[in-house]
Amino acid sequence: MNGRERTRLRKAREDGYLDACCRDNRALIHAYGLWCWRLKIPMVWLERRTPFSRYRCVQLEMFTSANRLTAGGQAGMRAICAPGNAARWTRVSPHDACWDHVALPNARELAHVVIRAAIRPENYERNGGTDHRLAWSVKPRQTTAA
Repeated sequence: MNGRERTRLRKAREDGYLDACCRDNRALIHAYGLWCWRLKIPMVWLERRTPFSRYRCVQLEMFTSANRLTAGGQAGMRAICAPGNAARWTRVSPHDACWDHVALPNARELAHVVIRAAIRPENYERNGGTDHRLAWSVKPRQTTAA
């Protein structure tokens, strides 16, 4: 990684989201994703739609944490829209969310609001249904009296 990419990663760790609006950003997004996965936090990043676009795409990935969005969290994520970002450009599921066609001045603000909403306790729940350690129980061994 070059100096600019390391600076972007350092700033992402401070801000809570990655600004990946540069060329060849896949390695940068991958490195940030690994860092989020190690800390078990949701991953939020923004990138350009096309190389010379005035619009950005803000994305949330819950796969880096052990959580998923609740129904209320999904509704909250749908309600989060930057000014001028129509709801038809928003896609939300329990494991990820994407806001496409966000204007440049609003993208960083939207990413900040998304990471704050994603880590709010009422908006997420543990991923998976049952704890397999508790799904079965060990019966105590019966001893025979001799």
